[in-house]
Amino acid sequence: MKGWSEMLPRSRFAPLPPFVREVAGGVTSPKGFLAVGVASGVKKRAKLDLGVLMSERPCVSAATFTSNAAAAAPVRLTRETADCGHLRAVVVNAGNANACTGKQGLADAARMRLLAADRLRLPVEQVAVASTGLIGVHLPMDKIEPGIAAAAGAVAGGSGAASAEAFATAIRTTDKHAKYGALEVETGEGAVRLGFAAKGCGMISPNMATMLCFVTCDAVVGESAWTDLMRAAVVGSFNRITVDGQESTNDMVLGFCNGASGVAPGDEGLSRLGEALQAALLSLAVSIVADGEGSTRTMRLSVTGASDTTRAEAVARAVANSPLVKTAFYGRDANWGRIMQAIGQALGRDGHQALPARIAYEDVVIVEKGQPAALDAVQQGRLAEIMHQPEIDLTVALNGPGAVSTVYFSDLTHDYVTLNAEYST
Repeated sequence: MKGWSEMLPRSRFAPLPPFVREVAGGVTSPKGFLAVGVASGVKKRAKLDLGVLMSERPCVSAATFTSNAAAAAPVRLTRETADCGHLRAVVVNAGNANACTGKQGLADAARMRLLAADRLRLPVEQVAVASTGLIGVHLPMDKIEPGIAAAAGAVAGGSGAASAEAFATAIRTTDKHAKYGALEVETGEGAVRLGFAAKGCGMISPNMATMLCFVTCDAVVGESAWTDLMRAAVVGSFNRITVDGQESTNDMVLGFCNGASGVAPGDEGLSRLGEALQAALLSLAVSIVADGEGSTRTMRLSVTGASDTTRAEAVARAVANSPLVKTAFYGRDANWGRIMQAIGQALGRDGHQALPARIAYEDVVIVEKGQPAALDAVQQGRLAEIMHQPEIDLTVALNGPGAVSTVYFSDLTHDYVTLNAEYST
């Protein structure tokens, strides 16, 4: 389990703004939030697998959900029946996705919400439900129900104040480590705090990426402004990543803002809060890619010079999701031919005028004017060095007028095949 000395995951792709400092406490670092994680027995060997997070006071909230047509029961229940602008709590289970489980799955999700709401003394519409794990298996409610009673009871009794780490651990599935942290943001009106807990490592691709993320904040912010801040941060982070091009049935991002600090940021303060939120969610998103079920390196792909944003996005996705490109990075092979193939496939026959003018790995240009660049011994040595980095910048410049898209993706390894071949057994 990750210690509090390790805060938000580190990445050069997601630097923190200068007016932000990291603090301890995860989702309970902002004032007025309680969280806990317990072992309900869904996972083996008494691993933490159920969490509850609650604000002690009324909140404004923002929610983003998967666009998958096979959305899981907890997603459908929360999306369609909760007051997603004024949520105060969420109950989360890991190890079972409660997806593709029919009417019984919806009834079980509703039962989870009702039990948590009763214990927390909240209206059911102010409680969200989230699940993650194996698809197509009914929840073992004989384990889930006492787990909720224990977790929600601890939170309602105030004993969940220091359990943010347990909450972040309880929401994991095949993640190698918990993903959480907290930030203090200096605004002109005073300091406010943000707390985070996320999970995700496989079945990752927008729209929304296969993951769960919960954000807490103690600033005084209106519902509309908070929704705008959260949505902008999600668009620039979780919607910019891919591990395997697969969109989950259970994706969910929830942000709670309760005003407990008493600090009401003005326009400049809200801008700072949004910048901090975007940096933190990008840090978590890149961490998900880096943790991508056997992943050994993370690439930031920037496509420039496309004729429009749709085409830039199509090219970026084609390269980032290509098994040939991903396995080349795993083998530390700067095989630009695979990148060119993926680009050509995305552009189709009408894209001949937009073929790549340049492909670069970090500071080494490997394709110039659509042809292989001549590399001297120093450049070849630098390229070999780049291919061994844990994070690599990859740039594709097309010949179009200038539309841009950026995507973060992982390599594809033997371990990914092994883990997913054996996941349900």
